[in-house]
Amino acid sequence: MPPPPAGAYGAAKFADPSTGVPLAEWWQRAVAVIIDGFVIGIPWLIIYFILRAIATTTSTDQFGIQYQTTSAIAIIFAYLIFAVAWFGYYVYFNGGEKGQTLGKMAMGIATRDESGRAPLGYGRAALRWLVILGLDILCVIPLIIDYLSPLWDPRRQAWHDKAAHSVVVTTK
Repeated sequence: MPPPPAGAYGAAKFADPSTGVPLAEWWQRAVAVIIDGFVIGIPWLIIYFILRAIATTTSTDQFGIQYQTTSAIAIIFAYLIFAVAWFGYYVYFNGGEKGQTLGKMAMGIATRDESGRAPLGYGRAALRWLVILGLDILCVIPLIIDYLSPLWDPRRQAWHDKAAHSVVVTTK
């Protein structure tokens, strides 16, 4: 698909200097991440609290003091559910034909390959997620820098975009 005419997306939109494809603005990406956080987070919290309630026992010690204990296995299982759900959601939607999670659909942006025109594919969408996870495991600060990096990158790419050879484009 050829790039749209120069004025098709309005004068305020930023086009990729090498392809002419209109790139998403940082705030659009940020709002999409927040929306996706709710899409994954709210159902997971419900599951978490159900598992926690099931795995919590109340005991009374010899002095009549009650205390509660929760199985560590149940908590680990809840976090495993979260990781699998996050991975599946992220890879399925970003790697699909549209390249859009629900947050990206709401913001009118999509993840594409470096040309900005073709789908990213599931393999590179998985790589993108693994880079985000790795940066998150490294004490969160690298992840924050990753999410802010489109602000100063000439192609508005975050580190996870560079690793997966992807860009986030506008669709509206």
